[in-house]
Amino acid sequence: MARARARTNSAARVLAMMAVQLWVMLRSVEAATYMVGDATGWTNTANGGASFYSSWASSKTFKVGDILVFNFVSGQHDVSVASESDFSSCGTSNTITFLTTPPVNYTLTTNGIVYFICTHDSHCSQGQKLSVTVGTGSGPTTTPPSSTTSPPPNSSTGSTYVSGGVMFISMAVCLLTMW
Repeated sequence: MARARARTNSAARVLAMMAVQLWVMLRSVEAATYMVGDATGWTNTANGGASFYSSWASSKTFKVGDILVFNFVSGQHDVSVASESDFSSCGTSNTITFLTTPPVNYTLTTNGIVYFICTHDSHCSQGQKLSVTVGTGSGPTTTPPSSTTSPPPNSSTGSTYVSGGVMFISMAVCLLTMW
């Protein structure tokens, strides 16, 4: 009887540990929502110009699935997802996506660097531009990397796989120690 009760208590502990591990894994893959520029929003009058947005992004770790919210005044700003060359030159010849209705909610869908500029007047050259590095942990860049830099691998499941693998190995060890 005591042996059966010990086995039941052990099973309950294992189930509790598995539940906690599952909760931790799910929390680690949740998407985050970021307000670009925080209270300042998306504007060309931010103190510090491009360094303002670079500093803002440097304190964040962006993952695939995260959402960037660009708050701005309609008709005075826009959000253009730009090529690396357009980001560098503040050009508009290789615009990838052009969004004009605020607030713009942009979901990060791939690993790598994503470039954003405002195409109104000279806003981009005044510093209204942002680059974010998604999923590689290397942080944002103020100026784009040289063209000899190879892009990061295009995989959005790397961190999820590690978390899941760690969780399942932990559960297996718990189950084996139970018997």
